Amino acid sequence: METLTKLFHIQPFRSIYVCCRAGIVLFKLPIWTLLYFAGLRRLRPSWTLKKTLLVSALADLIEMPMTTGDFFARDHTKEVHAKHCRDARFIWVDKIAPELIAGEMKRFANACGAESQRIPAYGFGKWGTAPDVPLAKDGEKVILNLHGGGFIAGSAHPEDFTANVPRGFAQYGDLVLTRILSVDYRKSASHPYPVAAPFPTALIDALAGYTYLTRRLGFKPQNVIICGDSAGGNLALGLVRYLRDTPELGLGMPGGLILISPWVDIIATATRAPGNQVAKNQKTDYIQPSTQYRAGIYAYLAYLGQLTVEETRKNVYLSPASFELDPAVVPGMFLGFPRTYIVGGDAEIFMDSLRLLYQRMVSDMGKEAVVYDEVVDATHDFLAFPLWEPERSSTFKRLINWIQNL
Repeated sequence: METLTKLFHIQPFRSIYVCCRAGIVLFKLPIWTLLYFAGLRRLRPSWTLKKTLLVSALADLIEMPMTTGDFFARDHTKEVHAKHCRDARFIWVDKIAPELIAGEMKRFANACGAESQRIPAYGFGKWGTAPDVPLAKDGEKVILNLHGGGFIAGSAHPEDFTANVPRGFAQYGDLVLTRILSVDYRKSASHPYPVAAPFPTALIDALAGYTYLTRRLGFKPQNVIICGDSAGGNLALGLVRYLRDTPELGLGMPGGLILISPWVDIIATATRAPGNQVAKNQKTDYIQPSTQYRAGIYAYLAYLGQLTVEETRKNVYLSPASFELDPAVVPGMFLGFPRTYIVGGDAEIFMDSLRLLYQRMVSDMGKEAVVYDEVVDATHDFLAFPLWEPERSSTFKRLINWIQNL
């Protein structure tokens, strides 16, 4: 680790660095504003000033954790008091039995020493305040949510910006579903930090969330909708794939799958695909192709752990929408998957991989089983930003209508 970076990991130097970076962005805001009204910085013609400033500011700050070492994750061993949970309820999710880790997941888990452990989760919606978490009602639907953050950052805590996804479902779907469980899966780390939680650790935690809902609370598998945004979308796909591939475990299949700007091409093979839109959309997204910036490279290397980049070309759990995926593994990838709703924006860098994912799913599942909702001028994971209106509200309403008809 570089000496300067080490320095910024300790106080007061970390705070000084953060204040300086934030100060630079604050200095740029009026300049960006003037350029916007002069017509010189309208990233998309339809974008409001707020949308333009949001994307510009996030793009400037996205690399900051790589310098400070603060990835906004939380201690998974500590309970969060109710007064610090805002509009959610803290819930402990028990570790799963070793025999539930089987097949491909077991092989990869044994290779890196990954095991299940008790993890935190947060309940959005109507979970009540009684000591015992209420059991599922007859016919009740529930969402298992897996948040974004590149596998390395953020948490399911209601203060994290990605919590606006489960919060949105609770707001717009209260007549269709009353509960969303957001699992705070363990985050990956790698050099220059101590190695932690490589693949399939987060997938094991996602499975723990699913078994908590179905076996502990009694939700029928067909009434569980698995949802994930960005990296969480990758996990959601992986969890459904695992459930499909291990019917002998008797865990059942979920009733639906929602993917919001899923990260399904983790080494950015789309940048090498003919006619791709990545370069064009780099101007309208706050993240960059994973191979072109420090945070992206760190994220996929931390998640891969001991696995090689070559593994992503044949492992459908890692990069199901890789443009360089071994053709031998493509046919049948999504056979047996539940009905799926994919949300993306035509202003995000993942657009090419989202379209490829849709094509591959339709090839196996049929067009009637897959919805691809590409929102005009929307950036990456726009459902996590309340100011992204009216697109955010209208998309949530379409999602709720889809859930109602499952």
